[in-house]
Amino acid sequence: MLLAGVGDALGYRNFTQENNALGAKIQGELKEIGGLENLVMSSNKWPVSDNTLMHMATAEALITGSGFGAATKAMCLGMKYWKPERLETLIEVSIEVGRMTHNHPTGFLGSLCTALFVSYAIQGKPLVQWGREMMKVVPMAEEYCKKTIRHMAEYQEHWFYFEAKWQFYLEEREINEENQNKPQFPDNYDAEEREKVNSSTKISLF
Repeated sequence: MLLAGVGDALGYRNFTQENNALGAKIQGELKEIGGLENLVMSSNKWPVSDNTLMHMATAEALITGSGFGAATKAMCLGMKYWKPERLETLIEVSIEVGRMTHNHPTGFLGSLCTALFVSYAIQGKPLVQWGREMMKVVPMAEEYCKKTIRHMAEYQEHWFYFEAKWQFYLEEREINEENQNKPQFPDNYDAEEREKVNSSTKISLF
């Protein structure tokens, strides 16, 4: 959570970068101010964003029982419900916490994904398996949502988008099968190249 807060402050940069999706530009500006090795972050010049504040509040609620509904980040949920036997609870809590602020499949399934990946990290699962394992959990999440979301049918198209996007990524990295454990990346895979891949993926799915 601490490292996530530092990364958030870097990306947020006192609101100036919040809506900047160009990784190459952000990296260029970081280089102009001396790079990470020379960067000194102070709370007045490098505050965290509201997302991190809500993540902190969510974590506090989990350990105090206050029930505070801050919900844009879900790493702490994976820390709370990391054991395999708590998977059902992790699914339910991460989806409901995500829906508080992002009542859309891409949002609350992202909350599930984040919590799930943290639980995998604590369990010691190899990173290369996380995406495949998550795809096995998504049907369980769908069953839960069918029981709890009144207009679930309206979400089906967007639900498919989330699954298809992940499936495309796993196939592109050649790690979608159980015996595939060595991700494949292009020789040139800098910030600009990643943005090209992301854009082409969106077009192909639509």
